[in-house]
Amino acid sequence: MSVEIVLDTRTGERGGFDDWVRIFDESWTAPRDNLERILGLLSEDVVLKAPTRPPMSRGRSAGRKAFRAAFSAFPDLTGKTKRWAASGDVLFIEMTFTATVGGRKLSWDNVDRFLFRNGEAVERIAFFQDSTIVLRTARRSLRGWVQIVRLSLGK
Repeated sequence: MSVEIVLDTRTGERGGFDDWVRIFDESWTAPRDNLERILGLLSEDVVLKAPTRPPMSRGRSAGRKAFRAAFSAFPDLTGKTKRWAASGDVLFIEMTFTATVGGRKLSWDNVDRFLFRNGEAVERIAFFQDSTIVLRTARRSLRGWVQIVRLSLGK
């Protein structure tokens, strides 16, 4: 039995987890340009948790603000899905992020766990392999400190 999930909360388009992951992966090749598409994968009142952000953000508007802060700090940030698995109403996506941090190209691994309710992604928790790698690298240069400030201030 395949689960039908919402591929675009703005249009109601539905499909399977494989379709959702394909859209997610394609969007992360140029996430600044695809921000609204990424947000369209998420419920309007999605709960977002990540080790580098405040304890919890709720809603697409909070997600938009957090993503914009990340893209301001790391303009070349991209992500690439390595593998994924789904069971019931839960989806795990293992991916690698890449960005220039403090003038150096840096990659780090991440696993996002999405919880679906009524077909919509209502919660995302990010698990970084090493949540301090970006901050440790950024602290090594003035350019990196500027990135940390931008990320912290959400600008």
